[in-house]
Amino acid sequence: MSPRYACVVVTGASSQVGRFLLPLLSQAGHEVIAVSRDPDKTSPPAIPGVKWSAADITKDFGVIPVPRPFALIHTAPIWIAPPFAEGLKADRVIAFSSTSALTKAGSPSQKEREVARSLRESEAALAETCATTGAPLTIFRPTMIYGAGMDKNVASIARFVRAARLFPLIGSGSGLRQPVHAEDLAQACLDALENPASVGKTYNLGGGETLTYREMVERIFRGLGIAPLVIKIPAPLFRTALRMAAFLPRFSHITPEMADRMNEDLRFDYSDAKRDFGYSPRPFTFTPDMV
Repeated sequence: MSPRYACVVVTGASSQVGRFLLPLLSQAGHEVIAVSRDPDKTSPPAIPGVKWSAADITKDFGVIPVPRPFALIHTAPIWIAPPFAEGLKADRVIAFSSTSALTKAGSPSQKEREVARSLRESEAALAETCATTGAPLTIFRPTMIYGAGMDKNVASIARFVRAARLFPLIGSGSGLRQPVHAEDLAQACLDALENPASVGKTYNLGGGETLTYREMVERIFRGLGIAPLVIKIPAPLFRTALRMAAFLPRFSHITPEMADRMNEDLRFDYSDAKRDFGYSPRPFTFTPDMV
């Protein structure tokens, strides 16, 4: 293979998506620069064609040596992307945002509304930056990412299930979900990278199966080899428990509004991604190594 880009720079290289993306890029024949603040601590076993670069992407974009032309795949938080993309001056940019830009926009929680606003503003700022530098841009908004045990959704549920042997629900847990495997998002990067149909677009990327929140939880139980035990508890009690859990560093991301969303549909159409670059994610499966 003769890749169009001499090199692909990957930020968030030690993230869930990054861990799957690096070997896929290598297998496709790309030279890769994986960016990390501390490569000695975050880099996985050696991958052919992948070089790790020590840099703080909030300020050190000028120290990353790259050949031209090169592409940037930004899997780190998108609010870091605009100044980094401007300083690096990539020839092609793919960046990850989140469907939280949409689902949390009307949340009762001010913190969640601020997250949604920050995501949307960062998307707009990155689009403006790429328009100025002339870099074709594609933005991905994934749903609930899982696959490497590093997420705060599926893996958190699994850790709770494994410890408590049960899971509490408000109501029936009827809200629809589309968990998306990190490797499918990594593959989407490759498929969109040199596909002109994806330029200038933002894609909502869900998993290949839509299931209810309760069905997702029960599948996690079975994946761990535990008989599903789901207990319905009153909403006020559950919200109080979540507020208390949020004081623990490991669960600081938890909000009471997460409980309310158990019965809300968070489903997104990805037919545009399928049409433009063949996006074809897998159904939801869970195995013990994903915790």
